[in-house]
Amino acid sequence: MNYKIVSTKQNLIEKITLILNSLDMKESIHIQEVDLWIVDVQTIDDTALTSYKNRINFSNILFIVNNSNEIKLCLDNSFLNYINISFYDEELVSWCKYFSKNKKEKILKLDNITRIDLDNSIIIQDKKTIKLTLQEKALINALSSFKFISTSLLANSLKLSSTTSVRTIINRIRKKLEVDIFEQKKTFGYKLKSIGIEEDNQIKLSAIKELEEQNKLMQSVIDSSPIFIVTFVHKQLYCINKSFRDYLGIETIKELWDEEKGDFFQLIEHDIKKIDLLKKTLFTKGKHKIKLYETNNNKTSFEIEVFYFENLDKHLFIFKQKE
Repeated sequence: MNYKIVSTKQNLIEKITLILNSLDMKESIHIQEVDLWIVDVQTIDDTALTSYKNRINFSNILFIVNNSNEIKLCLDNSFLNYINISFYDEELVSWCKYFSKNKKEKILKLDNITRIDLDNSIIIQDKKTIKLTLQEKALINALSSFKFISTSLLANSLKLSSTTSVRTIINRIRKKLEVDIFEQKKTFGYKLKSIGIEEDNQIKLSAIKELEEQNKLMQSVIDSSPIFIVTFVHKQLYCINKSFRDYLGIETIKELWDEEKGDFFQLIEHDIKKIDLLKKTLFTKGKHKIKLYETNNNKTSFEIEVFYFENLDKHLFIFKQKE
C-alpha cells in the first residue's frame, strides 16, 4: 500500500514513516495513488473536513486525535477509524494490516453500460475500455460519494491551481465517452450520474417502509397481548407494552419512566437489603418467580422468562401471571 501523512508535527511524521516503512509501505508520490491516508485531526479545517467526508467510503483514512474534542469531531462526522496521538507502534501496525485485509471496493457501477474500475484506472462503457490518467482517476475518486461537490473543493482536494483545471479534466473525460457520466449544477458543482444508485435508494426506501409497517403491526399485536412484556437496554427500563401499562396504571408508569426516581424494581416484593441480589437474579436468563405490589396492596404472582441479546446488551422480560 502507498500512504500519505497529513500533519505539521515532524516528530509524528517521522514516527509513522518509520513504522510504515518497516511494513514495506511506500509514501505516495502522486496524491492520486494514495491507498492509506493518515490524518492529524489538528490539520482539519472546514474545507478538509468536507473533503474527507466525501472520500471516506472509497478511501482508507486513519485519523490521529489529540484530545477528547477531536474524538467528538471524528464521531460527529462518522470517522470511526482513529487512534490517539500517543499510540504504540503495534496499534498502527494492526490498523495497517486491517486496511490491507479489508480493501475498499473501488468499482463504481453508474448504470447498465458504465462502470469505473479505479484500481485499474479504467472506465468500461458498453464493452469499450477507456484508460484514465492519474488526474482523471483522482477526480473521479473525489466524486465517488455520488454527491455534488463544488469545483473549488475539487480543486483544493486535487491540489489543482484553479477551478478551470477541474473543468478541463472533466471535459477531457467527457470527450472519451459515448455517454456523459457527470451531472452539473451551477451553485453545487459536479457529481457522478448513477441510475443504479437511484434505483438502489428506491429499493432501500421501499424496504425501510415495509420494515416500519411490519414493526407497527408487530407492536399492535404485542400491545394487545395479555402477556406482559418489559424491555431493558443497558439495564435501564426502555419499553413496556400497552397491556402492561394499562395493568400498572398511568401514574405508576410515569413514575417508572422518571429519570431520577424511576425504578422498575420498586414494584417487586423484596427485602430492601437484598435488592442487588434480586436484580442479579432477574437479569439471569431463564425463568424466575416474583410478586408485584399493586395499588390495592395485593400481591400478584408472576413467572418471568428472561432473554438476553448480547450484541445489544438488551434484556427482554416476559411476564406470565400465575393462576
